[in-house]
Amino acid sequence: MHSVAVLTDAHPSDAGTTCPSDAPIGRYVRVPVEVHEADPRSLEAASCLIALIAAKWPGTPAEHVGSSAVAGLAGKNTIDLLLAADPAHIPAITRILLELGFQPQLPAAFPATRPMLWGAFRHRSTDYRVHVHVVPASSPEVAAMRGFRDALRADPLLRRRYAALKQAIVEGGPVDPVAFTKAKHDWIVAALGQLGLGSHQQHQLYEDDPRLDQSHRLAS
Repeated sequence: MHSVAVLTDAHPSDAGTTCPSDAPIGRYVRVPVEVHEADPRSLEAASCLIALIAAKWPGTPAEHVGSSAVAGLAGKNTIDLLLAADPAHIPAITRILLELGFQPQLPAAFPATRPMLWGAFRHRSTDYRVHVHVVPASSPEVAAMRGFRDALRADPLLRRRYAALKQAIVEGGPVDPVAFTKAKHDWIVAALGQLGLGSHQQHQLYEDDPRLDQSHRLAS
């Protein structure tokens, strides 16, 4: 979507996906967290969203990250997209996302220099909540998002452990997003460290809750 080179996230299941060119972005509604079995159609939905954004910003494509980017991994079925951007292009990208119908995160958990916009997207009769993270390409957060996704894709044991953690958190029923994220915090920090993706600062991985402080803005 811009001149900085970023790896694309092509996924075999995305091949041949038919996407409407005028698919609307709906209003984002926050709900208590439930963990669902993996939805393979979320990969198709993400591919359509990436194409929708690329039609307006055809330089560097967005990438599918988060649990819904990992085949077979249970999660919230929220689609997280990463757009690693030249900082100079972030205001223009933000305007384009707003024109497409994405909404500002309110209240904002991230600064305008690293915005997260959200919306809803209907694909094959399923409504998905969507987070688009526009992150400076040089930020270590980019490597953390990609690395955590790729490790989950490659390591069945890591996937099982992460899925079991999420299921245990919601065992008694839907939970508040803040409680859900805090309950995963230490596990994710440890996993990032073992993957060589940790640092003296906690990476913020696709978090949507503005009430969390900096140390708890970790993965969905």
